[in-house]
Amino acid sequence: MWTYKTSVNWSEGKTGVLRSETKPDVPVGTPSEFGGPKEGYWTPEDMVAASVGSCIMTSALFFIDRAGIELQSYESSAAAVMEKTPDGLAITKVTVEAIVALKDSSQEDGLRKAMDQAEKSCPVSALLKCPVELSVQVQA
Repeated sequence: MWTYKTSVNWSEGKTGVLRSETKPDVPVGTPSEFGGPKEGYWTPEDMVAASVGSCIMTSALFFIDRAGIELQSYESSAAAVMEKTPDGLAITKVTVEAIVALKDSSQEDGLRKAMDQAEKSCPVSALLKCPVELSVQVQA
């Protein structure tokens, strides 16, 4: 079992600082749509998208390495959609778009399998109530 600890300290207004013992501090705040600062602060909603995107990437890197696939590059973007629902505000969907370049185009099938495994095994995605959609564009 692994435990990951963080703390949040209020700064002023609708902002604070996210901390972890061995990592850089991260300025956090309420989304600007809800009266938070317009720039310079990560929102919880940003972090959901970033958490899913980085979890899929790190999971993919595990399966890619295990399959002996050689990457030239990996880049992705993630978006979390928040909507009003009958139960209140909720993130209703997260999409991740990955662009992966291979050193050897003959490894595309293996890459797609690794990306599928990453999508299915990402523990961050597994805890969400909403769907996570992954699209992969392969460049060789």
